[in-house]
Amino acid sequence: MRILNKINKGESTCKEIDVSAGSLIMALGIFLLGAIHQFPILNNRFGLPLSGLLGVTWLLMLFSFFRSLINRDYRNNLVTFPIKSFGAGTWIAASSVIGDLIIQRAPNFLPLVKVLASVNIIMWVFFIIFCVRQLKMIINKQEIENTHGVILLSTVSTQSIVSLLINVYGNNFAPTLMFILISIGALFYLFSFTLLFIRFSSKLDNIHEWKNTDCIIHGAISITGLAMVQSGIFTYHTIIFVWYIVFVLFTLVEIIEVIRGIKRVKEFGWRKGIFTYNITQWARNFTFGMFYFFTTNLLHTYSTEALSFQNHFLQVLGWLVLFLLIIQFYLFLCANLFMKKNKS
Repeated sequence: MRILNKINKGESTCKEIDVSAGSLIMALGIFLLGAIHQFPILNNRFGLPLSGLLGVTWLLMLFSFFRSLINRDYRNNLVTFPIKSFGAGTWIAASSVIGDLIIQRAPNFLPLVKVLASVNIIMWVFFIIFCVRQLKMIINKQEIENTHGVILLSTVSTQSIVSLLINVYGNNFAPTLMFILISIGALFYLFSFTLLFIRFSSKLDNIHEWKNTDCIIHGAISITGLAMVQSGIFTYHTIIFVWYIVFVLFTLVEIIEVIRGIKRVKEFGWRKGIFTYNITQWARNFTFGMFYFFTTNLLHTYSTEALSFQNHFLQVLGWLVLFLLIIQFYLFLCANLFMKKNKS
C-alpha cells in the first residue's frame, strides 16, 4: 500500500500506514452499498467483483494497520496526538461497511460476518474508551482550536456498529441496545460538534482553516439517521426531521467547501489548490455516499408521496457521488502510481 506516512511528524525512517487509511474503504464501500445501484450497467457488471476486490484490499490494509500498531513509536504517536488518533475509527467503520457489503452481495457468508461483527464490537469498545481519554486530553491540553471533523469518527464508528448488527441479526434485534448505542453516538456528536463550534468561532475569518474532514459534520448525522431508519424504533417524523438537519448541514458545509476551493485555486492554482491528493479527502466521498445511502433506506422504508423531494434529490446526489469518486480515484492514482513511475 502506498497510503503511508512517516510517523513522528515525518522524522522517522520507518513508514507506517496512515491511521485514517480506512477512510478509503469506507468511501468505496458505501458507494458499492448505495449509489452504484443507480447505475444498473455499472452495478450488474462490476458490483460483485469490485466488492470482492475491496474486501481483499480491506484485509491487506487492516493487516498493515495492526502490523503498524506493533511499532512502539506508531502507538506513541497516536496517544501523543489526541486529534489525529480518532482516525483509528475509520477501521471500525470500514469493517462494518465490509460486513454490510458481504451481506448484500454474498449473503451465504453470513456466519463469517457474525464473527466479524463480534470482533468489531470488541474493537469498538476499546476505541470508545480511548476516545473519552483523548477528548479529555484535547480539553486539558487546550487543543480545541486545532480540532477538526476527524473527532466525529467517534459517532461514525458507533453508528456503523448499529447498522452492522441490524443487518446481521435483523431490525428486531435488541431494540433497547440499539437505542442505547444510537444515543451514545448522538452524545459523542453533540460533544464533538461543540468543540468544533468553539474552533469555528475563533477562526471564522480564515477559510483555509476549514479541513477536509470537517464535512463529517453532516456525514456523522447521515449515518445516525441510517441507524435510526434501520433500527425501526424511531418515528417517521423524527427521522424526517433528522434528514432535513442533514440536508441543511450538507448545503452549508458544501457551500463553504466551494468557497474554500475557489480561494485555493486563486492562491495556489488548480493543481495545488484542489487537485492534490490527500487521504483525508476520502472523508468527503464517504459523507456524500452515506447521505445517499441514508436517503435510499428512508425511501425504501417509507413509500409516500411526501418524500418526492427526497426521491428527486437522490438522483442528483447519485451522479455527484459517482463524479466525486472518479475524481478522487484519479488523484489517488496520480499520487501513488503515476508520480512514482515518473520518479523512476
